[in-house]
Amino acid sequence: AGITMVAACSSGGSTPAAPSGDAVLVEGQQVYSQNCAGCHGASGGGGYGRKLAGVVTVKYPNIDDQIALITNGKGAMPSFSKKLTSDQITAVTRYTREVLGTN
Repeated sequence: AGITMVAACSSGGSTPAAPSGDAVLVEGQQVYSQNCAGCHGASGGGGYGRKLAGVVTVKYPNIDDQIALITNGKGAMPSFSKKLTSDQITAVTRYTREVLGTN
């Protein structure tokens, strides 16, 4: 069911650019664009998935809680533990917090 749900989401637009000098954020942008934007929106404004832009650090003040959610999934949010490495999960978490979280 999770695969069907993710496939049903469409990603329109482009994701906000990560600072080019931070390789982890650049990787996070790529991971977000390929795996998250379809449901959460290209700029994190929401859609099928919850809005992230401007609210992710309020919802998850502790970064470890957000990493656990991405890793394990919850409710409609699928687990990415078998699809992404821990480094990719850390990168996309930082991207959502440091780039989308400030929009």
